[in-house]
Amino acid sequence: MIKKEPFTLCRIEHNERTYWYVLFYDRETGKRMTKKSVEKLRRQIGDYSVDPILKKEEAIRVCQKFIDTQKGIQKKESDLLLSSYVLTFFDWEKSPYIQRRIALDPHCLSKDYMATRKNLILNHIIPLIPPSTLLKDVSLRMLEDIQLSLVKLGTIGKSTINIAMQAFLLSLREAQHRQLIASSISLDLDMLKAKPRLRGVLSEEEVSRFFQYAKKENNRRIYLSCLLSLLTGMRSGELRALTTDQIQDGLLIVSKAYGDKEGVKAPKGKKSRIIPFPKSYCDELMAFAHTNPYRCKESLVFYSAKGGGHVSSHYFCEKFHASLIASGVLTKEEIEGRNITFHSWRHLANTLLRGSVDEYVLRLAIGHSSEQLSDLYTHLSQKGIKSIENAQQNNILPLLETKK
Repeated sequence: MIKKEPFTLCRIEHNERTYWYVLFYDRETGKRMTKKSVEKLRRQIGDYSVDPILKKEEAIRVCQKFIDTQKGIQKKESDLLLSSYVLTFFDWEKSPYIQRRIALDPHCLSKDYMATRKNLILNHIIPLIPPSTLLKDVSLRMLEDIQLSLVKLGTIGKSTINIAMQAFLLSLREAQHRQLIASSISLDLDMLKAKPRLRGVLSEEEVSRFFQYAKKENNRRIYLSCLLSLLTGMRSGELRALTTDQIQDGLLIVSKAYGDKEGVKAPKGKKSRIIPFPKSYCDELMAFAHTNPYRCKESLVFYSAKGGGHVSSHYFCEKFHASLIASGVLTKEEIEGRNITFHSWRHLANTLLRGSVDEYVLRLAIGHSSEQLSDLYTHLSQKGIKSIENAQQNNILPLLETKK
């Protein structure tokens, strides 16, 4: 009788290329597990070849070697695996590091921040660590090899590689602090020379053309959200959390944001702020919020059309890009080449208001300040608010006028 293999292979043809995937069987239930890329498994067992796996026999050898490696790991249960330690370190519920930090200061860490780092580690660092690697076996040479492999793979940019490696090093330094890694091991990894990619902004002529188009379209969320961000510099997370009680008579109180993991939270910098917003547009925001058909008591302004709750984290940027292309203002290639995102409105707001408003007042209004909301009425005086109103009136609102 032929012995059944502990896995099933499947071949996928894409872009004139063959890709092999494996589905392992759970030892206890016998059910097939989630499929995995055989080429990624090859890296996990320490083989960093870049040649594609074309033949089934080669795919079988990689899968069998992976199984043998896993069996070897199980014999060393008393030793802490590097990959297991790192993933636990970034797990919000299980990490002793996170629990200790938030016990000392509940607002020092963000769920969304840690989740982003965990995803970088999971998707880019872990695949480069052989499964049998122990935490105590970490070395500077290993870190340098992982960093170099990320550069050669080219799946993420140098700035993102630096973020991933810094997160990785944070977990290892904590392990060294807890004496899980010898203090003699150097963790002083040099970061890559990376020039941050500048955020692009639209020209004044492009802004005018875009809003002429957006105002005529049916998607009021995009028109109003772009308008709001351009005039006030509000971030997308702040727009996701915006409720009607934050809208005053010609003023907005930016006191919260929304994150996928944390839900409603304090805005970036943990500080609230006040910024003027034309009364007519305040009325439009209120009117739009009241069109929510799903939740009579829900006060969200930019509610989701699919259920009345918070829109997704990608909503504003994706719809903004789609509107830019539909309007004919920019092509997809131009958007990518110039690095235009929804956050570009915030940069443009800073640019258009700067010079017409005292720098200190601008920082308070846009959100680059350390002042508490209770102090804002003192520091952002009526004179300061009026100066921002005048700058909006003179520098931004003319771009929104409909040309006949």
